Amino acid sequence: MKKTTADYWAPRINAECRKSVEGILNVGRHLIAAKEACEHGEFLRLFKGHENAVSEPVPFAVRFGEMLMAVASNEILSNAQHSAHLPQSATTLYELSRLDNEQIVAGIKAGEITPDMTRAEASALRADPVQKPDQPPHEEMADAVEKAVSRFVGRLNKPQEFLYVRRRLERLIEFISEMEAEHGVGRSRKQIARACAG
Repeated sequence: MKKTTADYWAPRINAECRKSVEGILNVGRHLIAAKEACEHGEFLRLFKGHENAVSEPVPFAVRFGEMLMAVASNEILSNAQHSAHLPQSATTLYELSRLDNEQIVAGIKAGEITPDMTRAEASALRADPVQKPDQPPHEEMADAVEKAVSRFVGRLNKPQEFLYVRRRLERLIEFISEMEAEHGVGRSRKQIARACAG
């Protein structure tokens, strides 16, 4: 079987899908190698849902494959010395791959990046701003709210928990809208929108 065909790569990638962090990285590496080696149009045949997919396509769509390639391309996450500290979820690893390398190393050293961390916690690290001494209070507050929401939403499981959080956030938005009205922000926003449109 030729290395330039999707049929060559599918069984190798499927075998790695059954492993943990090492497997996730190997899937990403195989996908990168397959993309480089395959003839034009062959690479996409690897994926489930393609109209002319191989007989045993990989068990995910192209978008997920791109996430795995991003993880495998990250020099810190793909370094074997860090694997014991990393989560075994591909989506969580992808969130970590979006951090700067320095942030990943610092997160591992600080114990923030752990094998049992959730995707929401990884996302919160990404949303965590590097505080600047001159950061305006409104930016600091917005960053803190985004971080808190990202961190805790991943821990919700039941529909009523999501509903409760949504209602509380809606109340917060109502409060902000009232404060906007009090300070004449609504009028200012309309003026800015008109100026941008003109």
